[in-house]
Amino acid sequence: MGCRDEVSAFIERHGISGHLRRFGAAVTTVGEAVRATGSPPSEIVKTMIVVVDDGYAVAIVPGDRKLSYQKVARVLGSKSVRLARPDEIRSATGFDVGGVSPLSDCVRSLRTVVDSRIAEKDWVWCGGGDSHSLAYVSVRDLVRALRPVVADVSED
Repeated sequence: MGCRDEVSAFIERHGISGHLRRFGAAVTTVGEAVRATGSPPSEIVKTMIVVVDDGYAVAIVPGDRKLSYQKVARVLGSKSVRLARPDEIRSATGFDVGGVSPLSDCVRSLRTVVDSRIAEKDWVWCGGGDSHSLAYVSVRDLVRALRPVVADVSED
């Protein structure tokens, strides 16, 4: 597929309230993002690329929760769900592991599920497109732009 999109351009193109911020240290894990932003893990979201029966899908879950493959399979009507490998993630989104952002038309083109706990929030931090960037965005605008299924797809 060879997809690539600039996060800042996506934010502007889709009228998303928020901003992209670059950090001096890597922010590829929830722990690193918490240290960099001072926000709790529940306000950091993980954008996970999964392989389902018929291709790729996106699951966005709070940083303090784990993705439930069983719940994703049920929501998407898939027989199997697994985490995509780094080469698959790059191919499907143009992003490297640790920098995957939901703020991309590449990601937007995939079936997307946002955990219902995220939809209850006003603002979250998400991947900014590389290992040193995060975006702080309005959840309402994110959901409007991505047009995801909102469902419970995480577990403790």
